[in-house]
Amino acid sequence: MKQSKFVVFVLILFAACIFLPVNNASASSVQDSLKASIDQILEVLRDPSLKGDEFVEKRRQILRKLINKRFSFAKMSQLSLARHWKKRSDEEKIAFIELFGKLLEDTYVSKIEEYTDEKVVFLKEFVKKKKAQVSTKIITDSVEIPIDYRMFKAKSGDWMVYDMVIEGVSLVGNYRSQFNQILKKDDYEKLVEVLKKKIKG
Repeated sequence: MKQSKFVVFVLILFAACIFLPVNNASASSVQDSLKASIDQILEVLRDPSLKGDEFVEKRRQILRKLINKRFSFAKMSQLSLARHWKKRSDEEKIAFIELFGKLLEDTYVSKIEEYTDEKVVFLKEFVKKKKAQVSTKIITDSVEIPIDYRMFKAKSGDWMVYDMVIEGVSLVGNYRSQFNQILKKDDYEKLVEVLKKKIKG
């Protein structure tokens, strides 16, 4: 799957309208966390006072804060760099988290503003100690897209997203492969340069 299509699917899911449980069991704290984030994002997207080009920056600032509450960019950064993470200094790690987080934020925010009325069906969840996976499925008029959220329980007690698997393809794994290819040919500074260029568009 091409990266652009991959990311769009992720964003459609995160901005989807409804969680439809397949049974009557009460939602777990993991599901509650996901649904709460989705509901908050939808409130912003539907708010008449935040619509229009003149409110773009204000709207996106609010959306970024909501995304940061549910996504662990630190964990995603560490997993995406994989073995290259240990080689980085503390200062480089902090800078990379900020840079990679900015890239993901900008991508998410620009896309979720285009959401339509796709629906999401909650299928199942697997929770083992401080790790969880929530399986969902996007339902549109023409396709059904399986997407799994991989989450962990942070020290704060919040369930945070650290990866999403779309049609069997991991978001983190996708970036890990791209980063590794760059680092095989060039140095770490080149990777940072590539990310900065992507952010600038």
